[in-house]
Amino acid sequence: MNSKDGTAEIFELEEARRRRAEAGEGDAGALLRAARDEQGLSISEAAGKTHIKERHLEAIEAMDADALPARPYAIGFVRAYAEFLDLNADEIVGLFKTGAGFEVAEPVEADKFETAERAEPAEKPELSLLAVVAILAFILWCAWQITLPREVRQLGSAPVEATSAEVAVRTPVAAPAETVVDAVLIERVEPIYPMGCLDKAGATETVTLSLTVTPQGRVAGERIVESTNGCFGDAALIAVRRWKFEPMTVDARPRSAHDQRYELTFERPL
Repeated sequence: MNSKDGTAEIFELEEARRRRAEAGEGDAGALLRAARDEQGLSISEAAGKTHIKERHLEAIEAMDADALPARPYAIGFVRAYAEFLDLNADEIVGLFKTGAGFEVAEPVEADKFETAERAEPAEKPELSLLAVVAILAFILWCAWQITLPREVRQLGSAPVEATSAEVAVRTPVAAPAETVVDAVLIERVEPIYPMGCLDKAGATETVTLSLTVTPQGRVAGERIVESTNGCFGDAALIAVRRWKFEPMTVDARPRSAHDQRYELTFERPL
């Protein structure tokens, strides 16, 4: 957003500092998001400068490991994002691993592997001799089978068609459909009318935003989709960042809800 009056800048900076303080040291996603807000960067701007896709940055800030690629790539994205925001990358990566449930692989116990000296001795020659005898017997049996008359070698029953019951048993059963409950807005903060926009505003201005609701019910990845007046964008973003939701659930498990759209209306004060 190119236009930003002084009041909106103060509100946004204070909001970012408040959210970073609330994040503390236990939520890597919240720390990254608060640092981005303090630097006045949108998700789109951060994605352009880090060359990480917007949806991956949103998933990192939302601590949604299911929306990220394989673990090595996800950790690499977190480290690059933290370094870009001038944060302690090792600390942020450690917090992200804990929060996302990435478990450290168990170390290999070396004493489980025996050395060549402790290995059991090879099989006795008697066993090898028995194996040779068994192979020779098998070869002789095969040769005898080949010499049998054709009528004898082709003995066997005709294939039996499967019954309808057997077909029904072998038919794969479709997995039950997932139970999805959409995110619900439970605490809405109305935007403050920016007085610096008064001279160039109509009687009513609207701003449409897209946002992600995290599994914790917070707002992440908020961005402006459409606006009747660009001067009102910052005030709208500041307001929605304070909204709270009941998160979306899939089979009773919280999940991120992406591209949730809301329209905010600004009425010209009398």
